[in-house]
Amino acid sequence: KRVEGTEEVTSEKGGLPDTQKAMELPPVPAERLPQILTEMEENIRAAVEAARKAEEVARSAKEAAVAATKASGETAKRAQETREVGDKVVQSVTRAVGEAAAKAEEMAKEASAAAQGAARKAQDAENEAGIAAQAYKRATALAKEAAETAAKASEDATAKAREAEQGATKAADQAAKLAEKASTAGKEAASLKSTLQRSSVLEKTAPPREKIS
Repeated sequence: KRVEGTEEVTSEKGGLPDTQKAMELPPVPAERLPQILTEMEENIRAAVEAARKAEEVARSAKEAAVAATKASGETAKRAQETREVGDKVVQSVTRAVGEAAAKAEEMAKEASAAAQGAARKAQDAENEAGIAAQAYKRATALAKEAAETAAKASEDATAKAREAEQGATKAADQAAKLAEKASTAGKEAASLKSTLQRSSVLEKTAPPREKIS
């Protein structure tokens, strides 16, 4: 039976539309089968190649993550070593300051003793008053010189200790920043690896696309 502008397919027995026959696709010509098979094979090869490249990228990301983690550990180790070196330098400088101060105190005591001895000699021997006075002046000059030397040594040692402490603190800060950057790079590499793995799974589970014209 025909309707204006359309054609309705009916069954011979019941007169109802035969939907199964209406939905059947026309047969594919035999001469097009090689082309269809070739396109399917190309799609399969492309999917396999994409999966292989994704696997290589994931492997590279994993290696980068391992390298970043190792670099982070090495940086933290170097920071610890730098702090230890700084502590040793501070201890060494502090010990040197103490020794210099002790020597200066000893020199001051010796100079004071010499001055006192010169004063006694001056009192005991008036004839040698001039010599005693000169000795006293010399002892006083030595005491002053010793005190100035001790003060300068103490100032130098303190400055060196402060400089060493600042250098150690700066080195520790730089090492901490490097460790933080390495840790961030490791996290980014791990995130990239996870994203690539999810992309690879989606490509493997997606149905192949056929180029049928």
